[in-house]
Parts: sequence; structure tokens; C-alpha cells
Amino acid sequence: MGASVAIQKIDDFDSAFGELGAKVGPRTGRNKRTQDEKDWYVLRRYLQQAIAAKRFSVPVVVTRGSPPAPDFSLEHKRGSTLVEITEATNKADQREMTLGEIHDVPYLLGELGGRFEGGGGEPGHLWACDILDAVERKRSKSIFLLRNTDRHLVIYPNSNASSLILDYDGERRAFSILLGQIDAKRQELTKIVNGCLIHILGKSYIFFNVLGRPLVRRRN
Repeated sequence: MGASVAIQKIDDFDSAFGELGAKVGPRTGRNKRTQDEKDWYVLRRYLQQAIAAKRFSVPVVVTRGSPPAPDFSLEHKRGSTLVEITEATNKADQREMTLGEIHDVPYLLGELGGRFEGGGGEPGHLWACDILDAVERKRSKSIFLLRNTDRHLVIYPNSNASSLILDYDGERRAFSILLGQIDAKRQELTKIVNGCLIHILGKSYIFFNVLGRPLVRRRN
């Protein structure tokens, strides 16, 4: 098992994490970001919102998992919880972001091979598709296969589509589109996740339990 964080009360949240998950490095170079950094970064922000929404109570102890186990385990008053972190993105968009950082020049979305070349369109449709793709990529992972355990998949959008969603209203529109896509595939998705709860850590909102009874909470 890896690093561990013990949060005794909400006022101690930031001090308990310290520098762990506070930031991520650049995409390239000597100090480029690692998967561990990204996972802790997202877990820290998800858990802060989840505690504020009373979905978890303190004290809680967070421990980094080792593959093939899910990314994190949480021990709290209600028992044990497993949490997996994953990114909703697109390979072409990721390559473009990396190229933009390597060359350190301004560029328009799609100019370096990513999506939305020339602009236009409703980014919410691809934002939603990226999220459902992220769910389906976990089809054979332990976070969906384990039973009799409280399990959560936290998805963070990071793509050209999410870059084009600029405000609160835009993210709410994108979420409405996602709910429509979920309704069209609900039976299949329910079978895939096998009881795991799905949450989205957006830029403006966190969307809890998107396959069940969603709770939308504006991020602090």
C-alpha cells in the first residue's frame, strides 16, 4: 500500500493532505506530472466536496491502493469505501495539449490535431461521450468487478470539449446532454458498473451519482 492521509475533522482537511494532491506538474520536462500526482489531485478535491455534501463523515483515513486494486481505499464510520479515479478525455486532444506545451506557443483548439478544429458545435455532446467512454474503459477493472463493497468511480473531464465549456451554465447544459445519453444506454451502463456509484468532478460543479439520483453541487 502507498501513502496514507488521516482526516480527523473538516477544519484539518488541508493540513492533513499537506502538499499531497495540492498540484500537478507540467505535461513534459524533468518535473512532468505522474499518474500518482493526478490521482491524488483529483481525490483530494472530490473528497473535500463529498465531505461538505455529507456523503462521507470524518474522521476518515485515505490509503493509496496498489494495482489491480482500486486507486484508493477509505476507512470511515460507515465502513470501507473503494475509490477509482479516471480521466474523460480524447487521445487527439491529449496529444495536442502536449504539443502545445512542448512548443510553448499559443494555439487554437484543433490546430495541432485535436478536436474542434475551426470551432463551432456544442461541446457538451462530446463532453458527455468522453464521460461514457471513461465508464466503459473500466468495464474489466476491479472497481466494477468487486462485490459487497461500497465503490465509487470519480471521473474528471480533461479535453478540448471541457476546455470549451466556459461557465456554470455551459457545464449544466453539458450535464443535461449527458443525462439524455445515459437514459438511452441505462440498462447497459447499469450492468457495466455493477453497483458502483459514478461521480463527475467538473470545473464548476461536482455531479454525484449520475446513474442514480444525481446530486449537483457547485464547487467551492
